[in-house]
Amino acid sequence: MSLRKPKDKDKVKGLPQRKSMAGPTLLSTFTQPGAIRKSIAVDTLGKLGGTSFEPETETLNIQHTLPFKDYTALEGRIKMLSVTDIGKEILCCKYNEVFDYIAAGCSDGSIMMYSVDGTFSSRFIDEDIEKSTAPVTAIQHRPVSKSYPINNCFTCTYANGYVKSWNYNFGQCLFTIKENRETFGITYHPRYPKFVTYGDDCKIYLYDEESKTQERILSSSNNPKIHDGHTSRVFAACFHPRSNYEILTGGWDDVVHYWDLRQPHAIRHLSGVHMCGEGIDISYKGTEVLTCAFQTDKPFQIFDYVSGNMIGTLAKTEHNSKLYIGTYASKDFAVCGGTSPNLFRVIDLSTYTSAASVLGLPSAVYSLDLGPPKKGVAAQRTDIGGLPQMAFVSAKKLYQVDFT
Repeated sequence: MSLRKPKDKDKVKGLPQRKSMAGPTLLSTFTQPGAIRKSIAVDTLGKLGGTSFEPETETLNIQHTLPFKDYTALEGRIKMLSVTDIGKEILCCKYNEVFDYIAAGCSDGSIMMYSVDGTFSSRFIDEDIEKSTAPVTAIQHRPVSKSYPINNCFTCTYANGYVKSWNYNFGQCLFTIKENRETFGITYHPRYPKFVTYGDDCKIYLYDEESKTQERILSSSNNPKIHDGHTSRVFAACFHPRSNYEILTGGWDDVVHYWDLRQPHAIRHLSGVHMCGEGIDISYKGTEVLTCAFQTDKPFQIFDYVSGNMIGTLAKTEHNSKLYIGTYASKDFAVCGGTSPNLFRVIDLSTYTSAASVLGLPSAVYSLDLGPPKKGVAAQRTDIGGLPQMAFVSAKKLYQVDFT
């Protein structure tokens, strides 16, 4: 991923400023226009076969026959269901509505669909993305309900500002929205056909999916005496499960903001949470907030929703990892992923310790998703064996795990 120095507009006098270095946002494999490329061929003996240089572009292609050594290790009551190498860097993943397929968003702008057994199904990309290559930053689908049944669609965001809805049965792009910014994510309303997108302009856009229109923009008032909006990139958002109007967002400015969709500016905030991915979730009852931050000090925290007081964080005996992603898996367990070290971890919320983990991954865990809920005796939520199977991404691989 690439690093970007904060713009001058990010530094607003009187507002909280991040103390830690900003985390990466785009993969290094995303080549900017005019970037220098180098072309190297290596023969089967590992010797340099030839080097070519072009004035405008240089490409690095190294071929060798050395076997890849897998350092992945499992800890706890967890088992690996599948590992799919798709041959390109993956930034995000999402199961479809009935959990028989999973989509992977890649650094080249393509979306790769696989069945849950690892069989390749289809690839989605169109002329807009091919002309202006940019990574897929998020994949979501509308929550399924009686009022809004399954529509077999994924809505995706791209780092070049595109928002596209794909019908994965027919491989058709149903609608396209072009935002004048880098767009980093999308979050659906839990009950209405609406969604928000967020990116590098510090603003949150609310859309109506049926009319394809933008209904509202949430932003700071730019009053230096009031903390009522973001001052840097926004990477995460979560609607309150029991309210039609409340939403939380987080990003690079070390602040989690509370918003009411009926008001243009944030109504309150939490400080000291530096986010670089989808690291916000709200408990099913709406009483607690989970945050996963790209920082070494308290990367995983649980807050009281109303008071904003911290309820818990990882036990001191646990090794901290800088986190990109996290969510509730049940009322008793949360799941998260990050880097330094690269890991996927299930946390027991009664003790704030690791219940299971995958270690030694080839790269950071940027995204994860929960699979189908278990039924019957196996669904005892107080036991890790009752958790659903899950998917997560690391480097060029799509992993699926289950719990025993």
